[in-house]
Amino acid sequence: MGISASQARLLTITARLTSNEYESQQISNAKMRLATQSEEASSEYMAALNTTKLLFTTYDASGAAVNENLTANVLYQYADMKNQYALVNASGQIMVSNQDAYNFNKSDTLDDFLAMYGITKEYKTESLQKNMETLESDEYQGYYKAWVEAVDNAKSATYDRVDSKGNPLTLPSDEAYQLDKSSAKLAYDNALAYYNDIEIKFSAGVVTEDVVEKAQTALSEAKASYANTITYNDWLLYQAKNTSEAANDGVFENVEKYYEVLEEVNAEAEDLGTTMDDMFVYSDESKARWYTNLWYRMNGESSDKSAQGKNGTNYSVLDDKLASSSDWIQDSLTQGIITLEVASYEDSTNLIPDEYNPTSVILKGISWNSTIYSSCTDFTQSDDDAAIAKAEAEYQKKNNEINAKDQKYENKIKTLDTEHTALQTEYESVQSAMNKNIERSFKAFS
Repeated sequence: MGISASQARLLTITARLTSNEYESQQISNAKMRLATQSEEASSEYMAALNTTKLLFTTYDASGAAVNENLTANVLYQYADMKNQYALVNASGQIMVSNQDAYNFNKSDTLDDFLAMYGITKEYKTESLQKNMETLESDEYQGYYKAWVEAVDNAKSATYDRVDSKGNPLTLPSDEAYQLDKSSAKLAYDNALAYYNDIEIKFSAGVVTEDVVEKAQTALSEAKASYANTITYNDWLLYQAKNTSEAANDGVFENVEKYYEVLEEVNAEAEDLGTTMDDMFVYSDESKARWYTNLWYRMNGESSDKSAQGKNGTNYSVLDDKLASSSDWIQDSLTQGIITLEVASYEDSTNLIPDEYNPTSVILKGISWNSTIYSSCTDFTQSDDDAAIAKAEAEYQKKNNEINAKDQKYENKIKTLDTEHTALQTEYESVQSAMNKNIERSFKAFS
């Protein structure tokens, strides 16, 4: 082989050796990355082994404890002997299911809301049942509301009056009341004084009996007028009763029908020795308590739909997918995105603020208190077997892939090492032959 050919071969071998070494370095780097991936897979698997899930404990019909994966649906599903919880967002609104929100929006009163869940009132006697159903009917509620509206209109109206000099005045209701009360009191005092004077004259034979009767009639009328001004409310009721609009619509005559039925209810309640809010029981007391608590939290303390209830300011609707997700509720509770409230189970009482409208009550003794899920005895934690099994399968899969790649790299490195040894041997052989060739060439020229 000539010197030129040897040099060309040496350059080829050198280039191949360099490429060989570079490729070996790349494979070494790849093996290091595999080691990192193996460590990450191991860490993920170890983390999964420590994974827990929240469970909620309920009781079946026989009283045996039953543990279920915690979800909003599980939390909100009514069951006897179950604590009642609510999920609350950052705005302080209770998060309710679509069904509960729908039932609430369809209800004007607590009784309507309870009826959506099949809960009815059962009064102690048939006559009470009949009379209360009459009072709660749309017709009689309409009578009462029309009367309340007439009284409110009387309160907000202005009234034409004259002062002591006969000058016209336009007064708001409270000022007109004061003026009417003063005038009625003065008229009553004058009528009383005149009647007493006529009685004296009649005894003296100065006047006849018909004059006495006229004085007595005038006194009775003055007394009735004064009685209508004893209190501001008495005066308002009188104005509402005698306004032309209310009179033409029969508002007072209709509300009298309402009051007649109410009087019968009160009389029977007195005979039974009971109060208005103790005249009935619910068809399912425990279930009624549960949904009364929910109404209170969504609406406020009134049994009638409040402004807050109508505007939906106390609650928000929970998405169905989130309501059924155990991961969402667990992450949200543990990270503090949502908080937990529990309903009190102290005895509650209903107050009737208006004795003339016993169907509207104020719910007292109900409360919702903030609590921490970790302190609730019916919240428990256990290993998440499903997550662990999934992580184990994922770890095995990744491990097998890493091992396969690692074996492939090992085989490649062995091939490169063998090639490197052969190239090195050839390099040394060509180098030796070229050196001898050069040596012979120098001797020939010498």
